[in-house]
Amino acid sequence: MTGLSETSRVGDEASESIGSALMQAARDHKVILVLLVIMLVIPAIWAPEFFSVQNLINVARQAAITGVVAVGMTFVILTSGIDLSVGSILALCGLIFALLIKADVGIPIAIIVAMGLGVLVGIINGIGVTFLAIQPFIMTLATMAIASGVGLLISNGTPIAFDTTSGIVALLGNGNAAGLPGPVIVFILVALAGAFVLRYLPFGRFVYGIGGGLEAARLSGVRTARVLIMVYSISGLCASIAGIITTCRLFVGHPTAGGFIMLDSIAAVVIGGTSLMGGRGGVIGTVAGVVLLAMVANLLNLLGVSPFNQQVAKGAIIILAVLFTAQGMRERLIEQWNAL
Repeated sequence: MTGLSETSRVGDEASESIGSALMQAARDHKVILVLLVIMLVIPAIWAPEFFSVQNLINVARQAAITGVVAVGMTFVILTSGIDLSVGSILALCGLIFALLIKADVGIPIAIIVAMGLGVLVGIINGIGVTFLAIQPFIMTLATMAIASGVGLLISNGTPIAFDTTSGIVALLGNGNAAGLPGPVIVFILVALAGAFVLRYLPFGRFVYGIGGGLEAARLSGVRTARVLIMVYSISGLCASIAGIITTCRLFVGHPTAGGFIMLDSIAAVVIGGTSLMGGRGGVIGTVAGVVLLAMVANLLNLLGVSPFNQQVAKGAIIILAVLFTAQGMRERLIEQWNAL
């Protein structure tokens, strides 16, 4: 009986912990939640086809790739850094994955090599930021150019197509499992892992500490160089996973597959409430930001808005979301207005 009561008590404590975490998340991200509710009301009025099952699946697939990259970007931005190389890492790792499949080395090996390459580029970024004291913007800009150039050299500027009957490739690309698209399952797993690390592991506290103040964190005993290298490695790993998914969806490795993924991922992180100054935010808000951006893009498509106007609308939404979600932003705007 004692064992049963002890088990029940532990279960109750776990339930309370999860419940309190969800309530805290709702309080921290109430603005983004309101925006999401609004984005559900608008389609009901002007584009009811938005709620069709097939369309919702399409939205989820579109959000998944950006979401995986955005989870890694969250870690970087929490340290007050930035990673401009994620798009090039995505494209390069996708190319390597396609080449290895075409060489018939086996899907598991192709996945491991592609992910390892993403981690390697992340480590290089971390070393440049820490030991070489290069600003994250400049360091990742350089690796973005290098990775993009290597991808173009490997592919000679042309897509690399492959043909396979592998179930893993089909699942990661356009397949489904348990009623969910494969890319969405990967996104959920990556997001859960990122949220768990930031909330419950010491490494997560170190990430927030560095974002609050690098020197203060170092003086507090945090091995800042090690943490930053790991943070950029996580970003590279997430970008490589997104590259594998992209390649599986298209059955093609493309040297320019990264596209605007870097801008979209940063936008999702910032819309989700993570401060560009570091030290505040998290993965839960990033997931909401990713979903919001995907819903906006899909709704504009359904309404027949031209791609050019969509870019304008997306930019305006990002500005408004940041104004509403940034802590203290409204107070600073009032102060500046009164100072005129």
